[in-house]
Amino acid sequence: MGHLDVKETTAPAVFITSHSSSTTTSLQDPPSPDASPDATPTPLELVSFDPNDPQNPHNWSTKTRIFIVTTGIILTINSSMGSTLTANLFPSLQSEFSLPPSGPQSVLAASVYLLGFMTGPLIFAPISESHGRKPVLLVGFILFTLSLVGSALAPSWESFLVFRFLTGTFGAPPVSVVGGVIADVFREAGERGVMMIIWSGATAVGPLSGPVVAGFVGGSTKLGWRWTFWIAVMIAVASLVFVVLLPETLADRLLRDKAEKLNKEAGVRRYIAPADLNRGSFWAFMKMTLSRPIRLVCSEMLLALSCLYLAFVYAIFYMLVKIFPLIFIGIYGFSPGMSGVAFCMVGPGTFIGVGVALWYATFAPGVSAKHPNKKAEYLRLPMACVGGPPFVLSLLWLGWSSSPSIHWSVPLMALLPYGSAYLLIFVAMINYVADAYVIYSASALAAASMTRSIAGALIPLATDKMLGSLGVAWSCTVLAIISAGLGVVPFLFIAYGEKIRAGSRFSNSIRVQSGIADEGELTRSISAV
Repeated sequence: MGHLDVKETTAPAVFITSHSSSTTTSLQDPPSPDASPDATPTPLELVSFDPNDPQNPHNWSTKTRIFIVTTGIILTINSSMGSTLTANLFPSLQSEFSLPPSGPQSVLAASVYLLGFMTGPLIFAPISESHGRKPVLLVGFILFTLSLVGSALAPSWESFLVFRFLTGTFGAPPVSVVGGVIADVFREAGERGVMMIIWSGATAVGPLSGPVVAGFVGGSTKLGWRWTFWIAVMIAVASLVFVVLLPETLADRLLRDKAEKLNKEAGVRRYIAPADLNRGSFWAFMKMTLSRPIRLVCSEMLLALSCLYLAFVYAIFYMLVKIFPLIFIGIYGFSPGMSGVAFCMVGPGTFIGVGVALWYATFAPGVSAKHPNKKAEYLRLPMACVGGPPFVLSLLWLGWSSSPSIHWSVPLMALLPYGSAYLLIFVAMINYVADAYVIYSASALAAASMTRSIAGALIPLATDKMLGSLGVAWSCTVLAIISAGLGVVPFLFIAYGEKIRAGSRFSNSIRVQSGIADEGELTRSISAV
């Protein structure tokens, strides 16, 4: 196991003891109220990893770390696929549950799922930081699978919506936790960035596969819409094997387990993990976790604008899930299944975006080094600046080329620049938020997750009314105009981000608490895209 590597601390009553070749910092355990005044307090030794400790996730083999990232991708594909499983199913749901032919009901099943996506991270992310990643991922995924079963068996529209909300809630852990898992096992910022880009691109498969399954399975007269969810259950059950084999990656949990094992061997409480030194109550931690994202987004202009841009881009994706069948089924006569396959054109576009992001990552540090006062801005935001214009162009292209007189391949090709731009904007803005808020990055990313889930749930509810009033072309034009306005945000941050952060109470607090002014180099915890 190697010797105990113990760090210095400013806790009271510190004294030094020597153990073999290492020096350990010992802390006095507060005496029990029942102990005699002459009793000697038990010294506590602070446990940490040795530099080459095989228990440290940073020292695990490449094979193990690739398995961990692959498992994260598989879990996120499952949960993100759930968000679009109801695409192309509304006619069947309408017939089954006697729903009106149009209106908010047509996208409500996706909206309540996304509301669950908003709720889940608030619950599971803080638990994963205190109790470990694996318990949250394993328990959450089991409940996610059971909620899919509930959706397949739902006897009424109301019960179906309840199970959709629960599926979204329990499907949220991969989205909110896997980014932290990647940070747990990759020490170098460059490696973490590459893994995050690959993960972000690969997980785009999830929401694209939902319409395919729904179109071919749910649209089948032999199988029916319920089999869409049974297929998802089968995929989830197969994926459970990966979660069971997933090792715990959170260093705090591993060190706590190590301390408990040593205490058991010693027969006395002698060792303590760093995370337990000033550990408050779990409920106080939850209260702080729930309130800080709201306070951040309400007081920080940089975060508020970032969240607004991300939220609108995210909402447009779910609006397109509704608009796309109207184009390719309504105008071009595609079957529901083939319409879902056509929507998968977003996938190649996304992988082009991954290539661009990886290419920029190779020389981004050099670019940011030339701007020492704007490292965070130049390290991330140029990708969003590149992605903004093609995002706007793709919406105009899709809207104005969707006509019976124009071949279906023309609007279909609009999804290539859309997919690339979508990924570049998300990777850039999410990583920029994490860089800018460092020790508060988890709260800042939770705020981004909340706002985009709310937007993804609520804005698409207006899709039917917008299409009925404006039609496809002008609806896409309105979305493009708003996107163009919000596309100014990364340019604004490159020009004025340093000044905005200098006037921020939270940013100044970061400098004081971390003791490091160069927040552009600190990208410890990056959440999901």
